[in-house]
Amino acid sequence: MIFLASDVRPPRGGGDDALARLAAETGVEGVHFGGVADLALVEAQAPTILRLGLGIPSLALPLPERPLPAGRRLPRLAAHARDEREAAIELALRGLEAAATLGARFGVLYFGEVTLASRAADLGQAFARREMEEDEAGGRLLAAAVGERRARADEIVDACRWALERLVRAAERKGLTLALPVAATPWQLPSPREGRLLADAFTGAPLGLCWDPGRLSVLATLGLAISDERLKALADTAVLAIENDAVGIEAGYLPGLGERDARVAAIEPGASIPHIVTGGPDASDTEVTAAVRLARRE
Repeated sequence: MIFLASDVRPPRGGGDDALARLAAETGVEGVHFGGVADLALVEAQAPTILRLGLGIPSLALPLPERPLPAGRRLPRLAAHARDEREAAIELALRGLEAAATLGARFGVLYFGEVTLASRAADLGQAFARREMEEDEAGGRLLAAAVGERRARADEIVDACRWALERLVRAAERKGLTLALPVAATPWQLPSPREGRLLADAFTGAPLGLCWDPGRLSVLATLGLAISDERLKALADTAVLAIENDAVGIEAGYLPGLGERDARVAAIEPGASIPHIVTGGPDASDTEVTAAVRLARRE
C-alpha cells in the first residue's frame, strides 16, 4: 500500500481539495497527515478524502490542535522538562483519538529535536563550505555533537521511554501501531541504536521503527552509517517505510528528486509494510506521480 503525505500539498483549509485530488489521481490508497498539518485541518479535510474513496491510514504525532503562531513550536515528547513532555503527550493522545476515529492504523511518532551545545545550522553551513574533515570546522562540530549525544544517551532514551509508556497503552487500546522514524543527525532522535533499544523495551507492544532511506542516507553522508547487519535488520523489522531522498545532509526530498546511499538503495524493506511517499510542496504533479511509481517499484 502507498500513502501520500500531506507535505507534498499542504492544505490551506477545509475547502482546499488539491491534496485529495492529487492522491486520487496518483492512485494511492490513502493520505498521511504529516508534520505540516494540525488536528483541525485533519478534521476539515477528512470528508473530502473519504468521499474520494481514499483512507487516512496514518497521522504524525503530536500535531498541534490548530496552526501554531509564528515563533511557536510544538512541545517535545523527549524534552528535559517534565511539563513540556506532559503537554506533548496530551497532544499525541488527542492525535491518537483523531486517528482512531478516522480508522487510521499508524501514528508516526516524532520526539522533537535535541538541544546540543553545537548547532545544527552551523553544521549545515560547514557542510556547504565542504569543511567536514576531522581538523576542519564541520568535522570538529560534528564530533562534538556526536560525543554529547552519546554522553546523554541514557537520559534521552529514558525521556522517550517515559512518553512511550503512556502512548503505547493508548495506541494498543485503539488498535494503532506507533512507528518511530530514526534520526538523521545528532540533533534528532532516536538514533538507530536508541530506536532499537526502545523497540526492544516494548517487545510485544504495537511499536516499531520506520525504514527511512532519506534519513539513513544522511547518516551515511555524515560518516555515521550503521553496519550492513543492522541496516538489514532495520529493513526486515520496520513497520512502515517513509519514501524520500536526501540532498547533501537534508532528507525529505520527493523520491527521484534527490539521492540515496548505495547501501540503503540496495535494500528493500518488508514487502507487506505500507509506504508513505513524502517530499516538499514545490514538486509538480508529474514529479509526485513519478515518485509514487518509484515507491511501487514500477
